[in-house]
Amino acid sequence: MRYFILIFTFVCSFVAAQPTIVPQLQQQVTDITSSLNSQEKKELTRKLESIFNNTQVQIAVLIVPTTKDETIEKYATRVFDNWRLGDAKRNDGILIIVAWSDRTVRIQVGYGLEEKVTDALAGDIIRSNMIPAFKQQKLAQGLELAINALNNQLTSQHQYPANPSEIESASSSDHYYFAIFWVFAVMFFPFWFFHQGSNFCRACKSSVCISAIYLLDLFLFSDKTFSSAVFFFFFTFTTIMVFTCLCVLQKKASGRSYHSDNSGSGGGSSGGGFSGGGGSSGGGGASGRW
Repeated sequence: MRYFILIFTFVCSFVAAQPTIVPQLQQQVTDITSSLNSQEKKELTRKLESIFNNTQVQIAVLIVPTTKDETIEKYATRVFDNWRLGDAKRNDGILIIVAWSDRTVRIQVGYGLEEKVTDALAGDIIRSNMIPAFKQQKLAQGLELAINALNNQLTSQHQYPANPSEIESASSSDHYYFAIFWVFAVMFFPFWFFHQGSNFCRACKSSVCISAIYLLDLFLFSDKTFSSAVFFFFFTFTTIMVFTCLCVLQKKASGRSYHSDNSGSGGGSSGGGFSGGGGSSGGGGASGRW
């Protein structure tokens, strides 16, 4: 009997020590406790989807009955890392987690958002919006107020492009058009606009003109340094010099050939399920209890 009691105690302690399971991420609002009705979940999901469409920030809500012996901070970190909320490069996910029976709540913020959604701000949202509603057993209302507060903060200070690939595509397109302009300018500036003077002067004038346009582009639309413009000037100058000299030499050679042909001819004629984006948490955020 004594051994049976020892074995039973050991098994019970082992079961009690098991950490709370992290549920699989399939939707933006995961309610293990079934405290939210379908309409409330639908409305919260709609708000979260709207935030993502406007800011590209991924927010997920998790409601569990308890985190057992694990603190809500540690459990939130496990959930965040498992779900990989936010963009992999920006690390801008947010997790709102409520342990309803434990009466604890936490807003876990991705590393890339910690300057926008600070620990102090997350704590203020919990104290001012969530806890007062939770004390009145209004779970959905508290979550909605928190989501609205986060939305106000994100849309006022943290605008992301609707699609980062569009920015990359636009940037590539700009480089493509400027490359066409550069080739055109190198070929025709010395002959159409600066056709007087020596080859050296024509190359200098053309290089200064093209580099000035490039420098203006740097100051207005790019974050590149002034040294880029200096390098661009010398590269353009060298290219124009070589190109101009080759054209002049070719012209002289063709002139000599034409003269030779004429003299030799003697007068002859020539006729859309929800999933994380790969983000990670730096441990930032705030917790509360009611």
